[in-house]
Amino acid sequence: MAEAIVTDVAKEILSKMANKVKTISDSLKKINEEANGFGLTKAKLVNANPEKIPNRETDETDSSVDHSEILTCLQTLQCFVVGQGTGFQIEELGRLNQLKGILGIRRLEHVKDKEASKTAKLVEKAKVYALGFCWSGGREGNHNNDEEVLEGLQPHRYLKSLTIVGFGGEKFPSWMLTSHDARDGFLLYSNLIDIQLIDCKKCEVLPTLGLLPCLRDLYISRMDNVRSIGTEFYGNYNDGGYDKILFPCLKSLQLSSMPNLVEWTDAMEPTSTGSVFPCLKDLTILECEQLKSAPCHFPSLEELVISQTKSTTFEKISSKLATLTSLVIGGISELASLPEQLFKNNSSLMSLKIWSCYDLVSLSPHGDVWGFYTSLRSLEISNCEKLSYLPDGMHTLRSLENFEVRSCPNLRSFPSIKGVALPLRTLAISCSDEVLPIDLQSCISLSSLGINECPNLISIPNLQDLHSLSSLTITSCKRLMGLPDGLDYLTRLKSLSIGGFCEELDAFPRLSSIQHASLETLKLYGWAKLNSLPDDIQRFTALTQLSIRKFDQMEALPEWLGNLSSVRNLDLRDCMNLMYLPTAGAMQHLTYLEIWDCPKLKERCVKGSGAEWLKIAHIPNIWIHGYHIKG
Repeated sequence: MAEAIVTDVAKEILSKMANKVKTISDSLKKINEEANGFGLTKAKLVNANPEKIPNRETDETDSSVDHSEILTCLQTLQCFVVGQGTGFQIEELGRLNQLKGILGIRRLEHVKDKEASKTAKLVEKAKVYALGFCWSGGREGNHNNDEEVLEGLQPHRYLKSLTIVGFGGEKFPSWMLTSHDARDGFLLYSNLIDIQLIDCKKCEVLPTLGLLPCLRDLYISRMDNVRSIGTEFYGNYNDGGYDKILFPCLKSLQLSSMPNLVEWTDAMEPTSTGSVFPCLKDLTILECEQLKSAPCHFPSLEELVISQTKSTTFEKISSKLATLTSLVIGGISELASLPEQLFKNNSSLMSLKIWSCYDLVSLSPHGDVWGFYTSLRSLEISNCEKLSYLPDGMHTLRSLENFEVRSCPNLRSFPSIKGVALPLRTLAISCSDEVLPIDLQSCISLSSLGINECPNLISIPNLQDLHSLSSLTITSCKRLMGLPDGLDYLTRLKSLSIGGFCEELDAFPRLSSIQHASLETLKLYGWAKLNSLPDDIQRFTALTQLSIRKFDQMEALPEWLGNLSSVRNLDLRDCMNLMYLPTAGAMQHLTYLEIWDCPKLKERCVKGSGAEWLKIAHIPNIWIHGYHIKG
């Protein structure tokens, strides 16, 4: 369960961080899918004869077709794949005189040198506002020509978005490292608003980006050889200080998967007219395990995501923050408690999420901290093994709507908020107490309630007052002997996950107390003794999704499952002895079947030859042990 929680939280964080990498348009996102998840899409050709378009699936062309005329009239080419021997060559881009919008160039390892790449004439394509350069992953040997090739791919100065993926050179080209155009003194690429540098594993130094006046979003990932981010990153120093605003428009910055990054220094002390990161709203640092230091001047920072790095880095970054509204902390080593100034200086904090901080003992060493967080709406803590207590005073969190504590096995002291009416809408709790520390009857606004991994819990209070509840989860409570009272009053309940109770029980608790038929999603968790499903689930005629897990002694699913004619999705997991499915007729309405860790059933569902295959062959979408068998 703990691993699943960490995975879920990590996915959520990664998803959130991905959303921060804003691109010029939805199409630009397609540039980032090739090398280890960042690639280029197939070509989209506009104003060309479709019959003369090369075979883009094989990256080959019909040698009998004269496509030079096609190229001259193309206006949109989202992806150009450089051929090796056959296929389009880089010089053919030079004839795309009308090209505009987004252009991704893929398989640049097939370009010989600078002179060849210059024939693409990108510097002349003023209407191309977004460029993606991609070298294939997994290459071996010397990549010295990557530097020459990228040097020759200098874009037009009106470029707005630049993505570089898989570049194998040790340094970036001069057109990225030079602040001004030697021809006229103008600032190069002053229109750039989005930069992504990904998988440039041999580069040791980042380009100077602090002077770009319009840069809003910067994403740097998997640059393994970068050990320090310093003055070269900011630029324009005069006599020991800087006299300009550096990164004047930057709003989102992400550093991720940089295993050798040790230090990220502050810009030098500013002069009276200088400043740095004045507009930065979102900062994400992920998987920089060696990073020991970082800047502390982020005057406008609202969202901070920091994960898998050292506590000193987090403490330095947070030391002067005063504008945070959202904080996510994950996998910070040697972090025993959160810095005191973080609580005192950020009264506008609305969301706090902490996960997998294995050395965390308490949120604060000085007791009550909730008084500083009157705006807090969401608090989530998960997988913090040493966390022993939460501070008292949670009754002051009058704005709290979401409260989740999961997989904190040593949490012995839980703040009591009994008799306090909080505006909670989501509550998920894991604790070691015999009685829940929260007065559920007072949480009348709850729409989602989760009670998980409470090994000593012996009872759950009556739920009849929770009229707004639409989702209820009660799982892995090994001393529970039955269901709570009041379930028949939950007329809005749509989703129910239940089970994993006392293993002395020979049968699943009766669900007859749930009288209404509004339930749409049902997850049943069994235990070692159980050899059958509770037959009263037949009353849930509105069910569309049914999940059955950990019924270890059950060998066959009952034929009466066919009575649940509304069920479209069936999920079977961790049923070690399950071998037999109901008839095809009983499963005729299914559109999705997933089977995980049911070894005997897996063998009997082999496509085309398994004993159970004919029963499920009609189902449009089938997954078995992670493999997409059909659909």
